[in-house]
Order: sequence, then C-alpha cells, then structure tokens
Amino acid sequence: MIKKSVCIRFGNRHDACCAPVTTCSGGALPWVDTCRYLGIYFVSARSFKCTFEPAAAKFYKSFNAIFGKVGRVASESVIMQLISSKCLPVLLYATETCPFLARDQSSVSFAVTRVLMNIFRTRSRDVTDQCQIMLGMLPVEHHVFLRKVRFLLRFKNSDNLICSLFLDNASMQ
Repeated sequence: MIKKSVCIRFGNRHDACCAPVTTCSGGALPWVDTCRYLGIYFVSARSFKCTFEPAAAKFYKSFNAIFGKVGRVASESVIMQLISSKCLPVLLYATETCPFLARDQSSVSFAVTRVLMNIFRTRSRDVTDQCQIMLGMLPVEHHVFLRKVRFLLRFKNSDNLICSLFLDNASMQ
C-alpha cells in the first residue's frame, strides 16, 4: 500500500533533491525527512540518526495516565516503581540499537526529571536527583548503558552468523 511507504535518504547527500520513486501500479512514493519503522523514528541526516521525541511524548502520556489514577494517593516509592516498570520502557525503547547522542541523552533525561519534579513537587534538579538515588532509580544514562550491554551479550551468545557480524562491527566502533 502506497500510503504506508516512503523514501528516506542518509549520507552526505541526504538533503539532495531526489527523483520520484514509482511503484508497479504507477504511484509515487514521497521523500520524507523522518519516518517510522517498527516504532523507531529515523531522521534523514549525514549519518544514521534516530529521534526520541515521539518516545518522550509517549512517556509523558503513560506517566499522566498512571499519575492521574494514583496521584497523591500512592506513596512516592510506589509511583517510582510504576514509572520504572511502565513508563521508562516506553521512553527507552530502541535506545540499545539506535545511535544515542548526547543531545538525545539530555532530552530523555529532561523528560524523566520533569516527571520527578511533578511527583516531588519541586523545581530543583538537585532534589529530584537525590530522590531518584534514594528510591533506587538509576539515571537514564545508566539504563541506556545496561540495555546496550544486554543487547550485545544476546548477540554474543547467539549462534546466528549474522548476529556475529553485527557484534564484530559494534566492537570495532
């Protein structure tokens, strides 16, 4: 179906004007700057790049759904556990497979900090950092690192030749 298909370009000439791609039925596929595949949003750029803005929006939505139900009734530790188990996976989806740049890390960390500021009724980042540590919630960069390690270990333990090639490539980087 043409409605679900698009073209996107990566590399040095990512912003060059491209000729239209036509299908067997004669329809033209549009060239786009961003596209979604399996829930991951790709961005046309010089190098392979993903955006985590849609994940942050879904994170806020899942937090608001939980916080709207339990709000000030549940303890902070219960809310933190719910965030860790239900909201963080939404925010960190595909961080182990996509390039996770410093600005992505900052953006994702900001989303978590804003949520914690709401829970603890503060505007101080120091207070939210301390509460996060005291309640046993790892910082976002640690979550991402652990996800990458687990992902690569699964590849390492796989008997699949293609997985081994990916691991060799990742170890070179």
